[in-house]
Amino acid sequence: MIFPEKIKIRDVTLRDGLQNEPVFVETEQKIHKVKDLIDAGFDRIEVTSFVHPKWVPAMQDADLLGQNLPVVPGVEYEALVPNQRGLDRFLKSKIDNAVFFLSASNDHNQANLNKIANESLAEIKGLVEQTKVEGRRVIGAISTAFVCPFAGIVPYAEVERIADELVRFGVDELGLGDTIGKATPRQVYEYCSRLAEKYPDIPIGLHLHDTYGFGLANVMAGIQAGVHLVDVAQAGLGGCPYAPGAPGNVQASRVVEFLEMQNIKTGLNLDSLKQLDYSFSQLLRDAKALTKTF
Repeated sequence: MIFPEKIKIRDVTLRDGLQNEPVFVETEQKIHKVKDLIDAGFDRIEVTSFVHPKWVPAMQDADLLGQNLPVVPGVEYEALVPNQRGLDRFLKSKIDNAVFFLSASNDHNQANLNKIANESLAEIKGLVEQTKVEGRRVIGAISTAFVCPFAGIVPYAEVERIADELVRFGVDELGLGDTIGKATPRQVYEYCSRLAEKYPDIPIGLHLHDTYGFGLANVMAGIQAGVHLVDVAQAGLGGCPYAPGAPGNVQASRVVEFLEMQNIKTGLNLDSLKQLDYSFSQLLRDAKALTKTF
């Protein structure tokens, strides 16, 4: 069994944690939360998505947020980029890393991006090339890498096929997403270990949802399989608007406490994370209360 000394943790609360919420959190409040996340020890933070605000209203301030993030040495910001229009907006921002995403399942890709996976791959190829020319880092994220809400278990061969293409395009990092939280530790270990063995020089990240309580077990399975990075959200917030049954991400404080008990370092302050659980939950309660007032 492989138990590394440390693991990188990325916070995705401001993007995945808020994208499915029925209220909008003001840009100034998001920037304040970014500072809190940095104070807690995060140096990888996914802050927004350059999608059309009609489809994800919670991300309507992506351009403003992307121009006003605090500049802190060693801290990298990331954003989802769905298409050419999104990339044009991303390149005008001060965000470091572009996350290009598609689904391993055609059914989910059609629901999420209105095209099949091969069509997304064809588009992503050109987007990656443009981003690399501009000197930004590129992450290739594969959603529904384990189970699709519409088609069920996704075969490993399909995940590997898409990963192969993304690596060929020149991505700096791969990410596998358990979009609806139905992956099992055995499946996570198998898929991640096979990719890690095939691409030893490409860091692999893992994005998990805790739908059935498998989250922490899947974190451990991924780490033992060679995953370099694990996504978390404060207060377990999150969900995909195009994946029925996708509740929150694995909770930051629970993941860090779980890893610390096994002497796996994360560089994060557990007490600060527990405070952030409360403050993010309170932020949303206040936003919902304000919405009801009007």
